[in-house]
Amino acid sequence: MMAEKKNYWEMQKSFWKTPKGIAIWIMLLAAILGGGLLALNVFGSPYPVIESFRADPVVVSPGSGSNLSWSVIGAARVEIDQGVGEVALKSFMQVKPIETTTYRLTAINGSINRSMTLKIMVQQL
Repeated sequence: MMAEKKNYWEMQKSFWKTPKGIAIWIMLLAAILGGGLLALNVFGSPYPVIESFRADPVVVSPGSGSNLSWSVIGAARVEIDQGVGEVALKSFMQVKPIETTTYRLTAINGSINRSMTLKIMVQQL
């Protein structure tokens, strides 16, 4: 008796029904769903994220400058108090406080806000 010859496509269909084939399907599905959820979190999140808000140096003498830098994602608007006002999502600027000052960066996206503060200390001579 001659063995029945299977064609290529029949062999491929049977592979996906084996435990190895099912495991591959599950891994592919998990990767697709996981990547989709990650993309939704990064690109569709209504919450703004403050990646960084720094001052260099943090201790200055009166009238000396300190460089503020920040990076925000997912915000419609970014503001810094102490008279600075609205700023870009990612930028830097120099401030010259005459006394110890706390700066608050606020990331706004509709009714959802995030904020972070930092203090620049002025060392009196």
